[in-house]
Amino acid sequence: MKFIQALILCLLCGHWCTATSKIINYNGRSTIFLKQYFGILEDDKNGLLTADLLFNKPELFNSFNDFSPTKLDDPFWLYTEIQSSNDEEVVLSFKNLASAILFVLPDTAGASYQQHYAGAFCPDSLVSNGDSRFHFQLTLVRGMKYRILIRSQHSKRYNPIFDFELNDSQLFYTKRAKKERLDYWFQGAGILLLVYILANGLITKYRPYIWMAVFITGLLMYNLALNRYFIDWFFPNNPIAGWRLSIHFLHIATAGLYLLIIDFWKIKTRSPGLYRLGKFILYGIPVLSLLSFFINYYFANFKLTSQINSCLFLVQLYYLIRLLSLWKGFDKQERYLAYGIVLYLAVALFVSSAVLTTGERFLTLIPFFSGLVQTVVSLLFLIGINGKLWQNEADKLLYQQQLNDLQYKQNQLLETSVKERTQELQHGKMQIELLIDELNHRVKNNLQLLYSLNSLQMSVSKDQNVNNILKDNVARIKAMMLVNENLNPEKNNNSVLFSPANVITKISSHLKQIFNNGIPVQINIDIDESIIINATSGLSLGLIITELITNSFKYAFPSQPMPVISITLNKYRYGWQLQYRDNGNGMITQKSDSFGLNLISDLTRQLRGSYKVVTENGVHYIFSFPNIS
Repeated sequence: MKFIQALILCLLCGHWCTATSKIINYNGRSTIFLKQYFGILEDDKNGLLTADLLFNKPELFNSFNDFSPTKLDDPFWLYTEIQSSNDEEVVLSFKNLASAILFVLPDTAGASYQQHYAGAFCPDSLVSNGDSRFHFQLTLVRGMKYRILIRSQHSKRYNPIFDFELNDSQLFYTKRAKKERLDYWFQGAGILLLVYILANGLITKYRPYIWMAVFITGLLMYNLALNRYFIDWFFPNNPIAGWRLSIHFLHIATAGLYLLIIDFWKIKTRSPGLYRLGKFILYGIPVLSLLSFFINYYFANFKLTSQINSCLFLVQLYYLIRLLSLWKGFDKQERYLAYGIVLYLAVALFVSSAVLTTGERFLTLIPFFSGLVQTVVSLLFLIGINGKLWQNEADKLLYQQQLNDLQYKQNQLLETSVKERTQELQHGKMQIELLIDELNHRVKNNLQLLYSLNSLQMSVSKDQNVNNILKDNVARIKAMMLVNENLNPEKNNNSVLFSPANVITKISSHLKQIFNNGIPVQINIDIDESIIINATSGLSLGLIITELITNSFKYAFPSQPMPVISITLNKYRYGWQLQYRDNGNGMITQKSDSFGLNLISDLTRQLRGSYKVVTENGVHYIFSFPNIS
């Protein structure tokens, strides 16, 4: 290996002149552009040159004036010497190189060099404390001479730019703070615009706001990527991945712009030909994005990607100019979008031309122009979109007023006939109410007659089985009477709905009287007063309660010294729940196939409900009704 390095040195010595670097005498508080002080050496021998080798052979380095690179992505070694008249904290910075390794060797006997890593593609884990990807922090001792060696390599396929600067540390950080404040201003303005647009989009449901949000989001992310914040936040140890994504954010912004134009200007209606061309460009954006990713990922040829995107911008330029030919058909609000497009075209054309002519050097200024477009163009777009919405609202109010006038005239024409019809309906209503009162009266009388006949028959009958049947009938008739009584308009102004609490209380009291066999039965009732049911449901519910209480009195308590019946009716998530419980003998001693229990099943089915029975410690019925009102 040493033999090969010696051979390379011999070959290099035959082609390069003596050392051409100059000593930099740094006196602080100033910016020094280092290119004029550097000697340069291209490492076209597969990276066999090393810092140890080159520190001992400064005469190998050539002047920039006599230098012409062989390959753009070869490593290039830069050499110079620095001496300071004071103790200084300085920053050595650059803007575009993919990789830069700094070697600093104090010019004293036995000294060893310090090594620093930086560059656009340099992982954050390799960057020393105090440095960044684009600057080195150095400490200079007064009177000490330092030998500076930089191994730079630019793998983006642009011409390498050796824009190294030496600044006082305070001056450098002051400049950087100013730039960051400008970046934050643009980003803050963009975020505020985005929030405003999203809020308006959610409130108004106006589709152009969505495309406007896509446009601003793409520009925001593109700006963050070019300013390297996006890479520092999300790809600190794989920065090349972040650089590959930056162009795709611009594609997102472009797609949002075209969707906004087509939708807001209604291009499909105004010019079907331009609409088809716009769709073609929109379909081409994903293809261009995939091609850009392929080139950057497999070849890392960012220059070619930039050139392809700049050239294809000419197609977009042609389309947008064609769109402006529709100017005469635009209203005042739609023309604000045209003003924004003109500004966008001017900035985009200028930036594309600058990139094609000057290369990567201009890329550092793109974030400024991107932020400018993001803010100013977005404001113009918003003025147009908001103006269009306000105009639409004004037109709606005008049409609404005209419609109100027509409706007013129509109402005047209909008012007389409505009054006449209302009088007829009121007369008919009075007759119907009379008929309903008569019907209720007859139903009440018939129920009362049935109740009296059964009660009379029960008092004279000596057959216990007949008495039991009569008691059941009396209980059922009484339940129907109580429901009818609650629906009687004379006692309840609401003739359709009522609370079941009063009916169930009266039913239980009545059954307690007719089935009294000398044993006091405690009946506990807990009913949610907010539950309201209609007549049909009330009748079915009353009969269910009647049958349950009747069964308990007849079969549950032959050997229970302290009989208790509990009835609860409450709301639950899906409707209402009725629970009936007694502490009697359970279903074993009751007639589970009786007419009453069959009636309970039929009535529950009519109410679209279901029930289950638990026979532990008495009988416990649990009814669930979806909505018995």
